[in-house]
Amino acid sequence: MNMIHSFFSANGYVFELLFATAFYIWGQKHRKNFVMRVFTVVIGMLMVSMLWQLLPIKNPLTDSMRTAVFFVLCTLGVTFCFHVNFMESAFYNTAAAATQHLCFKATSSVVMLFTRNGIEISVLNDIVYVAAIVVFEAVCGLFFGNKLRKESLKTTHTSSPTVLLLLIGMQLCTNWFQNLFDKYDVGYKPYTVFVMFDMICCLFLLMLQCEIVRNQKEQESNAIMQHLLYQQKQQMKLSQETIDLINVKCHDIKNQIATLGNNIPEDELADLKRAIDIYDTAFKSGNEVLDVLLMEKFMQCENKKIRLDCMIDGELLSFMKKSDVYALFGNAIDNAIEAVDKINDEEKRCINIRVKKSRGMILIHVENQYLGELSFEEGLPQTTKKDKRYHGFGMKSIRMIVEKYHGFLSAGSKDNIFSLDILLPVPK
Repeated sequence: MNMIHSFFSANGYVFELLFATAFYIWGQKHRKNFVMRVFTVVIGMLMVSMLWQLLPIKNPLTDSMRTAVFFVLCTLGVTFCFHVNFMESAFYNTAAAATQHLCFKATSSVVMLFTRNGIEISVLNDIVYVAAIVVFEAVCGLFFGNKLRKESLKTTHTSSPTVLLLLIGMQLCTNWFQNLFDKYDVGYKPYTVFVMFDMICCLFLLMLQCEIVRNQKEQESNAIMQHLLYQQKQQMKLSQETIDLINVKCHDIKNQIATLGNNIPEDELADLKRAIDIYDTAFKSGNEVLDVLLMEKFMQCENKKIRLDCMIDGELLSFMKKSDVYALFGNAIDNAIEAVDKINDEEKRCINIRVKKSRGMILIHVENQYLGELSFEEGLPQTTKKDKRYHGFGMKSIRMIVEKYHGFLSAGSKDNIFSLDILLPVPK
């Protein structure tokens, strides 16, 4: 029993660090022979820990070196077991080390309060310590771990080297001062103040990491949206050129039909005229760019046998940049087409678009039916595609454009009917 107690007492830091690490890294993809790799890492770190106990010299410097060595070993161990690079692993393990240190100090404080004795070791102390450390690390890991995993798994870069070194340095400095205070008797009150400061530093470190990941996610999302908007701008120019060419060709073909009409069978002539009319349909909303887009989407809907019902006063949108008009309505209609195309009932394969002035505001309303269930996050419908990293930016770009013109956006669903409403103030 004494040997078991001594083993876990001497190597408790390893188990605590590995337990904390699991909360931050578990969502990552496993490497081949994962169980064997984890077993190898755990045994290797325990062997290093036991060998470290044999060092003849023990002081704050060697204790801090021990913290740094196990941080590196744990970081390498994560890259050995999971499909992450060294920088990503170091970022996760910085959070794990901060969690371990925070929970260690909190647990030690609980044990001291529970036993009313800070130096006596007993079985009861050990039970309280193990129970408290497990609970504290679980709570802390679940809160910060879920936040970091949820955000960082969607980004390509977890952190820059400079920021990462700052995070690691902060954690190592915290441990260095801790070792100094543990080595020398500075008194109960100064030590208590330091413990509180130490815990606040760890909390700050974890919140800083969450903020870094959140900012990086926003930067990546904005970069993707800017790229998508640029592509849509280029597509707008191409669509204009294509439709102009089609109109010219349709006009020429109509002239040829008028000349050769008597030589073409009536049924073939009717089919030919009907086909031309599809491409010769002209939208006159009062906004040139919107007319081009509506023509493009009309032909797309016609090919998919989807009705596109429009009542639009395009002149109301004359204050908007052409690229913004194209991107806003293009994304909205594309989302509607994607949803309606999954419906087999012909009566429900319809998209309604309205643009009008109402109570001093410009109202844009897009409505369509859909299948399945819609989930909303921050007021926007979430993409149902598996690769969420490169999808779901259509609605975000719409919101960005609406906010650019100081408007309001709302999206909702009822009885499998999705509606998108946008209110834009009329420029004075």
